[in-house]
Amino acid sequence: MQEIYFLARHTPFWAVPLIVLGGEFAYLFWLKKKKSSAILCLIFAFIGLFACSFYVWAGGPQKSVKFIKTMHRNHFQ
Repeated sequence: MQEIYFLARHTPFWAVPLIVLGGEFAYLFWLKKKKSSAILCLIFAFIGLFACSFYVWAGGPQKSVKFIKTMHRNHFQ
């Protein structure tokens, strides 16, 4: 679980580059008519967008980890 907490706490440092790179490569693959690669890159970009949205919704690094700990405690134990 420590890895999940680390990823939640530092979401902007991995999710923003994932959005940018996923979007850019999706556009390039779309222009080259490689639809399956473009869709895969778009999925990665949406994962990054979802993670950033969760980070903002939860309220930052400490509150996002606290939310995940609470969810894990309430639903998986």
